[in-house]
Amino acid sequence: MTSIPFPAATAFILAPFCWGAPSAPVQEVPAIIPRPAALEFQAGQPGFSLKGGVKLPEGHPLSVQAERLFRENGVKTAMVEQDADISFTEDKSLGGEGYRLTVTPDSISIACGAANGGLHALQSLMQDIVTDGGGAPALAALEVRDQPRFSWRGIMMDSCRHMMPVRDIKKVLDLMSRYKFNILHWHLTDDQGWRLPVAKYPRLTETGGTRAQSPIIGSRSKPDGKPYSGHYTAEEIREVVQYAKNRGITVIPEVELPGHAAAAIAAYPELGNADIPNYAPKVQETWGVHPYTFAPTEKTFRFLEDVIDEVCRLFPDSPYIHIGGDEAPKDQWKQSPAAQQVMKDKGLKNEHELQSYFVRRVEKMINAHGKRLIGWDEIQEGGLSPTATMMVWRSWMPDSARHALEQGNDIVMTPNSHLYFDYDQGPGKPAAAEYETINNDSLTWQHVYSLEPVPPGTPKAREKQVLGCQANVWAEYIPNLPKWEYQVFPRALALAEVAWTPRELKNEQDFRLRLERQLPFLDARGVNYKRPDNGAPARPDAVITRELR
Repeated sequence: MTSIPFPAATAFILAPFCWGAPSAPVQEVPAIIPRPAALEFQAGQPGFSLKGGVKLPEGHPLSVQAERLFRENGVKTAMVEQDADISFTEDKSLGGEGYRLTVTPDSISIACGAANGGLHALQSLMQDIVTDGGGAPALAALEVRDQPRFSWRGIMMDSCRHMMPVRDIKKVLDLMSRYKFNILHWHLTDDQGWRLPVAKYPRLTETGGTRAQSPIIGSRSKPDGKPYSGHYTAEEIREVVQYAKNRGITVIPEVELPGHAAAAIAAYPELGNADIPNYAPKVQETWGVHPYTFAPTEKTFRFLEDVIDEVCRLFPDSPYIHIGGDEAPKDQWKQSPAAQQVMKDKGLKNEHELQSYFVRRVEKMINAHGKRLIGWDEIQEGGLSPTATMMVWRSWMPDSARHALEQGNDIVMTPNSHLYFDYDQGPGKPAAAEYETINNDSLTWQHVYSLEPVPPGTPKAREKQVLGCQANVWAEYIPNLPKWEYQVFPRALALAEVAWTPRELKNEQDFRLRLERQLPFLDARGVNYKRPDNGAPARPDAVITRELR
């Protein structure tokens, strides 16, 4: 996709540092992240003053969102029937997420093809709040025509190892919305805890939601001896889903299978390979990959069908259900006479084909609800379903993306080389044990910014199958929101621009200037981000301790 130019009579501005000093009364140029596809800054013109607040058109759905955002940014609002300062118009040519934004000294106009485009325009407007010559808040006079490069701009939250309360998830969603992320991938089941309520199977959360102890953060080889327990209620999940929807974000749930299933099997042992020697499932108390996999039996498939039914009720707007599919050891299937009999009955050559058979059985359940299956790149082992979407995470297997694209599958790029935000982010990490990370890889915000999501060598005709990209935030060493924020920010801002901005407009030097201008906002919101310069946390007194429910 190329940038969208304005008519020849106007000047298309490539970067803030090219604009020069803005004329009075506006003293600052906007520093919007992610950078819009096209932006004209009206140098030498006064902006729209916010000193007396802003009048919104009463009765328009976007006015409700505008009122919330202006209020959160300290600007007074009033709903009026006539003479509003903002006008909203529909323009279907802008698509579902594109928008056109114009700010003059007298008015603000927003055109969009759908509500999410209007929300993105409002977020750009919030980042356009500057200061006039007298120190009062104002909107710089500008014109923006914008649309995202990719339709999938995501962050994955792992609630299995450590949970965040709903209030903290809402803060995360607010921050995601500001930077135009539109997918929250919610990892809800794993070996170390099952956090998803399923009314028909209460032991999933009663038993599967509790592990006896956890590794000590800062001393990972020692157990802390403290039970860790919790799950979300159906009401809490619906609250999160609706809160996200109001901010233009879709919540996509993940239920892990056939591996990473120890918590579920501990709750219902008959779902596992109970015919193997030394069978003793429990909710796992250490991190890493564990051997317990679902048995490929009709009892298990009936269970999973019930789970998927419940997931679809709780996440009605999600077009996908993520089934994991990664890191599923085959040892138990090799030892299980029942699993071997299934292989024989179905004519499967090996356990990889058994996994593919398992995944395709589940995909039919998902498709029956009008949804699509998405999973980690291991779902292609043994054969990839032609209708599945694949997340490419193993950067050491570059051919996995190519194979999926050649078969016609959609992919989402989430390589651990660039987008595993639980990895260390370079020099400057505090010495405190609480800031331990899973490894010492130097995954800086600059490295994130360097990512090109379309794999090299992808034919032009296949590029549309690359839906976008996503950061993953595995929570083994992230017990609460302050640590989560430290791991994610400012790297999330770099990813926001990678996922939204046309490739030819990316510029690291320009981004660095705009990033610095975002820090006061993060400070005002109490975000415990890693300083882009020296690495010290923005809030050195932030409490990074275990929070139990």
